[in-house]
Amino acid sequence: MRLKLYLSLTLLAVQRPYDIRSKPGRAWAELLDLPDPGVNGARRIADALSWLSDARLLKLDRRPGLPSDITLLNPSGDGRKYAWNSGRYISLPLDVWTQGWILSLSGTAVALLLVLLEMQGGKAIHDPPWLTGVQRKRYGLSDDTWTRAAKELESRQLLTVRRIPQGKEFDYRRLRNTYWVNLPHLASPAP
Repeated sequence: MRLKLYLSLTLLAVQRPYDIRSKPGRAWAELLDLPDPGVNGARRIADALSWLSDARLLKLDRRPGLPSDITLLNPSGDGRKYAWNSGRYISLPLDVWTQGWILSLSGTAVALLLVLLEMQGGKAIHDPPWLTGVQRKRYGLSDDTWTRAAKELESRQLLTVRRIPQGKEFDYRRLRNTYWVNLPHLASPAP
């Protein structure tokens, strides 16, 4: 839920000072289709905002009796001001929100979707990306999380996983999974 909320915040806070003013937790809970948005959903949003603030991904300006103002901070978590840079970034299609995928997918599936989009950047469908175990660890997803999220994305036809051999003719040939995100399918309504 934290990831979905953070992505939704970055979707809306697109201009300097990269902030969102006076949006109640209930509204965020409704946006993310949380049960009981007025009470329990709003509480989950408040907990997620506090966690994101503690992780130095955003700053909360708390105002007694009013919703907090939210200002995005640098996504590296170093607490610096938010700034667009010319480095590599990942872009999620707007269809993730407009077609309801942000609601339909689990948080772990959304996290893996981001990882796979980063991996897929610059690749062609005939040369899908694959990862070694060491490379996979840099994303911080456990093997179990990776497997469950990949199965979820596959079941929704958002991901194609294939096994291909790696190695030369006389080398030990190891089978590796390749991953390809079916971006056009995101334009379809989420189940």
